[in-house]
Amino acid sequence: MEEEKKEKKAYTNKAYHIIVVGVISMVFVAVVAALLFIFMMGDFGKKAERDESIYSSHYVFISDDDDEDFWNSVYEAACREADAQNIYIEKLSDSLGVRFSNEDIFRVAINSSVDGIIYGGTADEKIATLIDDAVNAGIGVVVLQNDIENSSRQSFIGVNNYELGQVYASQMARFIDLSEYNTPTVKVFINEQTSEGAANVISIAIEDYFTENYPNYNAPEVEFERVDSQDVFSVEEDIRTFFLDTKDLPDIILCLNSAYTQCTYQAVVDYNRVGETRIIGYFINDTILDAIDKQIIYSTISVDTDQMGSSSVLSLKEYEELGYTSSYVSVSTNVIGQDEARELLEDQDEE
Repeated sequence: MEEEKKEKKAYTNKAYHIIVVGVISMVFVAVVAALLFIFMMGDFGKKAERDESIYSSHYVFISDDDDEDFWNSVYEAACREADAQNIYIEKLSDSLGVRFSNEDIFRVAINSSVDGIIYGGTADEKIATLIDDAVNAGIGVVVLQNDIENSSRQSFIGVNNYELGQVYASQMARFIDLSEYNTPTVKVFINEQTSEGAANVISIAIEDYFTENYPNYNAPEVEFERVDSQDVFSVEEDIRTFFLDTKDLPDIILCLNSAYTQCTYQAVVDYNRVGETRIIGYFINDTILDAIDKQIIYSTISVDTDQMGSSSVLSLKEYEELGYTSSYVSVSTNVIGQDEARELLEDQDEE
């Protein structure tokens, strides 16, 4: 009996110790978990504070798809300036994962209450209305390349269409100087959404240039060919169709962006028009430079994309801080002919 009591007591003591150890362990785990939770929340809070303090503003960059090389160059320049100014700049079309229209991306930016929008795309009434909506919501808007004058945009950054027409005219005049043409036929490839007003300004600028500098020659007859610019494939298909369906191809083709330039260059090669149809292009990349060096493309208008990208960020920042900014910022251009193209290619080889 005594033995049985001792065994029961030992069992009770053992169970008691197990319970005590279990309770202590649970309390210890709870305390550690609580301390870990507090530490993590504190660290998270500090991280959140750090994240919030990294950028002073959030801008969104929106551009068309048909001229990817050009807009990527502008965006990269804008990002460099934004980093220097403590600003976060986002290309929403990349962030969303699915390609939406510029109008939809504009609405997302407005609904997200971003601090500024940089827009490089087609100028139409829908976009003009969205720009007004953004400005009414307190969001600054800067327009690049194609001005949208009937909107509330804060600034236009780019090359004036009249100046652009004059530069193209100066290049066409070289063919007259070389006695290649008397009155050349000219086609201008433009976006199907480009306004009649913008096209007329380019046409008038070309006519004015020849009237002033070549009064003894008739100004070339300039016609505009609207290109489906949903994406690069649409551009390529439209330009190839033009070469296939046109009986009398023009002497000179002016291309108003890099996609048109490269697709026209390829069409001229594919349809044996090298030397017969002259191309004056827009923008520079390795493909365009190589074509100029071979004189498949006569020359190209190089726009300072670094200046355009940097100015877009600085203009929005100025508007944020002061409530106003310059309504027009001119971007410099250079004409790249065969000599310049060859020099640029040689510099790249040396690097």
